[in-house]
Amino acid sequence: MKRVEESATGSVGKGLWESLPTGAPTFLFRAVVLFLLWKAVYVLVLVPVGEPDGWMVRKLGETTVGILNLIHGEELYRVSHGIRRGPENLSDSVGRSIVYRPGVGTDLGIAAPCNGLELMVLAVGFIMCFHGHWRRKAVYIPASVAFVFAVNIVRCCLLTVIKVVHTEYFVFAHKYLFNLAGYAAVFGIWMWYIRGLMPVRGAGA
Repeated sequence: MKRVEESATGSVGKGLWESLPTGAPTFLFRAVVLFLLWKAVYVLVLVPVGEPDGWMVRKLGETTVGILNLIHGEELYRVSHGIRRGPENLSDSVGRSIVYRPGVGTDLGIAAPCNGLELMVLAVGFIMCFHGHWRRKAVYIPASVAFVFAVNIVRCCLLTVIKVVHTEYFVFAHKYLFNLAGYAAVFGIWMWYIRGLMPVRGAGA
């Protein structure tokens, strides 16, 4: 009786696996392997040296200040790079960038969780796991990374403006609105890549 139950359970599992759309098993396998590989490299190699998190944090701060000053037509904002300390007063190797106005105070703090690296990995990981020629992926991957970074720069600029003009909306915009916008941008990248794989209607007609 036990063998019959095990056989039935195995048949159900095999049936579910085989019922997946064509290419789905390969996509899932690649996604799991890539996720485990990325986490291993990030935790064991990148976190100890603080890169590329540190570089991205610094560039976000510098670019945000540059754009805001360009819009205002004067050097109204400045950026400083310091060490971020945790609840136990322990410093990390990444640090943070502070966007501030001299004589006024801090308007925005940018740290590693805000640099958009995870969104980039999410966008790139999907493209790498999905089917398509590697030449095509070689174009979409850097374009996706650049797009996510640009979106994050706009996010930082808008957050700074919101902090200055409407401080009461800053927490909502930071925790919810722009987080949703970030994932929407990644979803848009996915759709952009998938649509590029679809045959053009009327082609060959």
